[in-house]
Amino acid sequence: MKPKIKWTPQRLAILKYLDGNKEHPSAEDIYAALSKDFPTMSVATVYNVMEFLKRTGRVKEIYVDPEKRRFDPDVTVHHHAICIKCKRIFDIFSDIKIPELGEHIPDFQILDAQLKIYVLCPHCKDKEDLKLGFKEYQCTNCGAIRTAKHKPQKCPSCNSRGSLKEFISAQ
Repeated sequence: MKPKIKWTPQRLAILKYLDGNKEHPSAEDIYAALSKDFPTMSVATVYNVMEFLKRTGRVKEIYVDPEKRRFDPDVTVHHHAICIKCKRIFDIFSDIKIPELGEHIPDFQILDAQLKIYVLCPHCKDKEDLKLGFKEYQCTNCGAIRTAKHKPQKCPSCNSRGSLKEFISAQ
């Protein structure tokens, strides 16, 4: 018996957002994109809908970013390339042969096998100031951007605490 869900406007908006989406969004990304149009929606709602969609085979959770749970609405067999700088995920639809895994773990049932390739995407590869392992953080108070390996406790420009958020530049 298939699990049932009441398809509220918020849940339908999440489905619409995922339809054809190639960004491999996290629940937080989905919430940020939809919260203006649905102010009563919470991140917990998004997580619950994503869990339901995962259980019913409509999305796959992909394990590429230890900081965020990411979801792929394309459930066909494919692989992923992950940029180590900007964290963007690119689909690889080529038929890449993975060695017969069953020979190495004969007592296990293999449910899924995906190849993850860590890359520098063309945008990041062309940056002259590439600093591997560093991220950019922007202050929500003054807008200053700081590059660091770990999230700073306070903004170096205005000294406000807890105001730095990870900054992803437009590509």
